[in-house]
Amino acid sequence: MSLVLGDFDRYDDIVIQCHDNPDADALASGYALKWYLDRQGKKARFIYGGRAEIGKSNLVLMRDMLGIPAEFVRELDKPELLITVDCQYGESNVTKFDAYNVAVIDHHQVSGELPELSEVRSNYGSCATVMYELLTKEGIDINEDENLATALYYAASPRYHIHPIRI
Repeated sequence: MSLVLGDFDRYDDIVIQCHDNPDADALASGYALKWYLDRQGKKARFIYGGRAEIGKSNLVLMRDMLGIPAEFVRELDKPELLITVDCQYGESNVTKFDAYNVAVIDHHQVSGELPELSEVRSNYGSCATVMYELLTKEGIDINEDENLATALYYAASPRYHIHPIRI
């Protein structure tokens, strides 16, 4: 696995999905990927499924104050590419939506077969840290966007803080 964000450039119909009942790490990771794809001229959507919309006050505040465009959906037209962040496609905590191609960006233990387009770093404490490193590998300084830097910093596990962030 040596995915780079530029691998997604060949796709136009892209959906980013985090696990059902998203936490701060899932929101920040999906937001970071959507931010990157928007910057590349892609019109990606950021979604999550499950039984209910985000309700925890800290997550509602994070989403609203940082402008994180996470959409709660129950159905999805089959996209050209579905990228799961902070989770793995087909797991029990992820609503399974059909897609022509699937990619995974995660930090949890690998639980099954991964698609070719995958970056899983199970020794990391957060997916936000994985996203930070993938953005840095593309030559992007996340401090260009205060909301992006704040989201990633907030979501990063204390063991794996992403020190270069200025707030």
